[in-house]
Amino acid sequence: MSKVRFLVAAALLSTSVSAHAANLFPTSPLIQVGDDLDILFDSAVALEVTDNLYSSATKTASTSWTVTPGLTLEYGKDSPIALTLSAKRGYVYFNKSSLASLEDSRDNLSGNLRYAPGGPLTITLDSSYRVTARNDELAAQGVNSVLLGATLVRQSNYSHNLDVGYQLTERTKVTVGFINTYNHYLNPTKLRFPFSDTTDLNYATKKLDPLWDTINNNTNTLTELNTKSIPVSVDYQSPGEKITYGFKFQHDVTDYAAAPYFSQPGDGTANPPAGTTVRPTPLPGQQLVKDFYGLTAKGQATESGKLNVTAKVGYAVSKTDAQASSSDPSYSVTLSHTLTEMITQTLTFSRDTTASSAGGVTASKNYTYGANFNAATDLTLNLSVTKSDVLSGTTGVDTMVYTLGADYKYNSHLSLQAGYNLTDSKIPAAPSANFKANTFTLSAAFRY
Repeated sequence: MSKVRFLVAAALLSTSVSAHAANLFPTSPLIQVGDDLDILFDSAVALEVTDNLYSSATKTASTSWTVTPGLTLEYGKDSPIALTLSAKRGYVYFNKSSLASLEDSRDNLSGNLRYAPGGPLTITLDSSYRVTARNDELAAQGVNSVLLGATLVRQSNYSHNLDVGYQLTERTKVTVGFINTYNHYLNPTKLRFPFSDTTDLNYATKKLDPLWDTINNNTNTLTELNTKSIPVSVDYQSPGEKITYGFKFQHDVTDYAAAPYFSQPGDGTANPPAGTTVRPTPLPGQQLVKDFYGLTAKGQATESGKLNVTAKVGYAVSKTDAQASSSDPSYSVTLSHTLTEMITQTLTFSRDTTASSAGGVTASKNYTYGANFNAATDLTLNLSVTKSDVLSGTTGVDTMVYTLGADYKYNSHLSLQAGYNLTDSKIPAAPSANFKANTFTLSAAFRY
């Protein structure tokens, strides 16, 4: 009899837990209007622990957490015209009072409009606005490590992409696009630097006197970039329908603008004047023009379908108004291999020439190996290793990045992520600017 009571109690408990879970994760969107419009609550929380917040030779450890509430609107998912809008704002907090000035809010807005009536014409429009506060991407381009090591560089990033495709025949498609990406540096921070003229006979005394300090902004030496691109591609699907070949041409024009900055040396007689944030005199080079010509391939490289390729190989001809024209190989090749039912691996190698946030032109080569292990239907483990060789002007930067991660999908509403990242960056010409950074992250994304 006691066994029967136990089984009945267990059944009731199971029913109660299942009902509670059902209430916690509703099966319908937050707001649903008819059959075409859904509005979803789309949020995330994240914890980050790093031993090198500023990505500089002098380490600053920190723990931060970010709370990101947001909403996503989806209209006409299965109709000829589909629209997705997303609005999120991340609130960033730090564990140290000394880092309180870095606490801020960061917006992330995006939109996607797709027109696909079922005929030969398709039109896609993507647009986004994102605020970031990070130094690692700038450090990879050889930006002044002294300025980076003082605070985080905040910037707003804009991207607009129009893509128009037309199916000429059953196997041939033409695509024309227009892409505009640009950035602006936000709220430049004034920084004080001790007197640095070591040839001055009174250097030792002046270095200790704040009246001889120099005031700079953390955006000094940085460049804002505004790039407009027109890609044109013609693709042909092979008769076997396993791979698509194509030709691609892309014309890029990047305009340079010096970031807001200020610099005022002290004279020892009074505090350096506060001044105003201004832009410096015109840069030596104010525009980069680049044309890419190449071939593309995408699809299954073997009959078994275990090896897939995505490739773009060609030449890029580039010229700035301060330098002569140059022609360099440009390519991006990704090989994806299914090793077993549980393990997939990818190998990516690329080479390109782009405008640099430090001004001038950056030539980069990147090699990445990654592997995914599907430990369970809802758990994926991953690792990757990336080697990056960058030449920004005359400054070479060699970077190795090692990443370990885990993704767990609890259900269609909740997912959890954990990761570890090790960055090892070296500048051969300036070893004092080398840095290493270890970062641990935990995050959760919730959507309903």
